[in-house]
Amino acid sequence: MKIAGWLVLAVLVILLIAKGLVPAFTSIGTDFANYYVSSYVLVHDRQNTNRLYDAEWFGHRAQSLGGPNGAIFQPFPPPTALLMVPLTLFDIRTAKSIWTFFNLCLATGLVLILARLSILSHLQTVLILLGSGWAIINTFALGQVYLLLTFCLALSIYLYEQNKEFASGVIAGLFIPIKYFPLALVVVFLIERKWNAVAGAFVSALAVLVLSVLTLGLDVHRFFLDSVLWHHLDGEMANPFSATYQSWDSLLRSLFIKDPILNPTPFLDSPAGFVFFRGSVILCLIAALILAMRRRIDRESLTVFYVSAFFTFTLLIAPATATYHFLVLSIPVAMLSPLLIRRNQTRLLGLVLLLYFGIGLVPAGGIDRIALEGIWRLLAYPRLYLLLALFLTITVLVEKETGPELPLSTTM
Repeated sequence: MKIAGWLVLAVLVILLIAKGLVPAFTSIGTDFANYYVSSYVLVHDRQNTNRLYDAEWFGHRAQSLGGPNGAIFQPFPPPTALLMVPLTLFDIRTAKSIWTFFNLCLATGLVLILARLSILSHLQTVLILLGSGWAIINTFALGQVYLLLTFCLALSIYLYEQNKEFASGVIAGLFIPIKYFPLALVVVFLIERKWNAVAGAFVSALAVLVLSVLTLGLDVHRFFLDSVLWHHLDGEMANPFSATYQSWDSLLRSLFIKDPILNPTPFLDSPAGFVFFRGSVILCLIAALILAMRRRIDRESLTVFYVSAFFTFTLLIAPATATYHFLVLSIPVAMLSPLLIRRNQTRLLGLVLLLYFGIGLVPAGGIDRIALEGIWRLLAYPRLYLLLALFLTITVLVEKETGPELPLSTTM
């Protein structure tokens, strides 16, 4: 690594310590409380599992356990309560410290797996992981589970490339009932007709779901399906107009739906316009993805392309995103980097890295506090535009061959 690379790495490490690790060991936020309290109720207060989606009751329960005001289980699926069952042996502050240490172990493991996937050095993969910026910082600070999710995805892809398809599917499927993102990887399995991987994902996802029903009861799952899931997928959040979500749904709601309290001055009060433009954006993204998949791509690049395209596509169509969701982009960026280096596509690699680092550095919460209104609301979504640019870069510019292939050792 050149001197500039070491300087960037040093800055990112300092930021992670100051903004991520120090708050992780010294404070309890609603994110960690949401996971911990649901698991605590499952283990120690099982008669009240049917009240997990009662926001007032859940908030009071969190406060009684030492958590902050504002904890809420919605819109999590019921199996989320299984995540932190072992930590309920400890009080919430001790549990957060243990979880932070576990996240450090996961980050180390993720670096090792990404290095195997990409044939990059450990230092280079550390730079890619820390380059996710606020994604990894907030994952630590808030006590989020996205390091675990990203680790599972990376391990699944590694096993997949080692032709251990069923094991790969099992790892990918574990998180499907909890976080929907691994479905993007299962779609890759389907497209490549790796039926053992698909079967493994189905088996593990079903096992988690059955365990959830047996421990939490059927009523809470029925309530989730009837009253939570579809509202969440439709983008109906506590404040669906918030720019912190950096999604097409949030942007278009802000432009076309009037709310006397949350969005009093849209660009145009037109619910029909919101429905039309939201549908149009999704259809255009799907069309771009299909057209890209119809291109001739050599077998070596196929899985890298599918993982990169479907991961970015899934984030683009999500009704809401948070900073820590973008930790999963470390996987396609790590996989793309050596491929582009070997093909002498250094400009394209530079663009991919620039967009990736830009996504990680966008202060979405600070932008939302500026409270731009009307047509100016378009300026409040830079992370969304950077993600779109990354998606288009992957689907349009990654060609089969653009130059002579170079040995990786001569370019690093």
